[in-house]
Amino acid sequence: MFKKTIFYVTLLTIYGCDSLGSLSSSVISNSPTSSTANTSSECPEQPKVTLKANDVKEITLNEQTVTISAQASANKAIGYTFIANSGDKLNYQTNENLCIWVYSPDNQIITGSTLPKEGKYTMQITALQGSKTFDLDMSLGELQVSTPPPVTPTNNDTPEDTSSDNSNNSNTTNTTNTTNTTITTSSVSDLTQEEALSLVARWYEAKPRIFAPPFDRSLLGQLSTGKMYQDVNGSIEWLQKYNRYYTYNRSEITNVIDFSNYGSNPYIKVRVVEELYLHGEKGIDRKASGRYQLNYIYFFTKENGDWKLYSKAKI
Repeated sequence: MFKKTIFYVTLLTIYGCDSLGSLSSSVISNSPTSSTANTSSECPEQPKVTLKANDVKEITLNEQTVTISAQASANKAIGYTFIANSGDKLNYQTNENLCIWVYSPDNQIITGSTLPKEGKYTMQITALQGSKTFDLDMSLGELQVSTPPPVTPTNNDTPEDTSSDNSNNSNTTNTTNTTNTTITTSSVSDLTQEEALSLVARWYEAKPRIFAPPFDRSLLGQLSTGKMYQDVNGSIEWLQKYNRYYTYNRSEITNVIDFSNYGSNPYIKVRVVEELYLHGEKGIDRKASGRYQLNYIYFFTKENGDWKLYSKAKI
């Protein structure tokens, strides 16, 4: 249940194979160039695809978070230019596997979040493989997350987070090349930290009824929607298929690490202690049971006027 892994850094946020660099206008080509798409599982240190001038858009960055929505391809680069001062902190994050390089005004790829010079920077973006429609949150200040991060199982997840791994999943690849871009600015939501914490606490109180008979999907629907509902529903199906269920000796939120009410998907980060046991036909599965202390980030969305859990990830 609890489950693309989230890597969240205060100054620089990177998902998948994103890399931070910087580029200036002189690295942009005005002539057609043939290139080979990346087939590796990692982004190269230098881009293999030439960024063409007509695929570059100028944006304005400041301390407010801007969200760019576009489509990236492995064999066609898109780019964005922006003006920044020496010492500005460039923060960005995306929920897709992209390769990102940022060039400084003197055409050097930078690898940190602190911008070294005053002038025009250029960000070059390609997909790691195929084509990806993405949202990219960017800021020269503290990043206010408006896009839920990817959620994938890790070796340190609790058993619930991986119980539905064997369910069938299908991936759709969009092969249309386009550079249409939508840019939006994050706004403050009306969700308070107290409301967010209360909703997460209700979730932990409900887990004994959701992950064991009666496997209450109605209760799940009251608390969650979107990706979280789908993931948990998949875990329920796995438990029912193999005649298993969970019991809990302890489920406690011990600390609130961070909270943000910016954007359409505000979030709260909490530290949780749980002691849970997976029961099957042969008794308790000791390998999938025990006491866990983990940090989670929960994202919220408003549905029909009510805030619900939208997605979650271990951090």
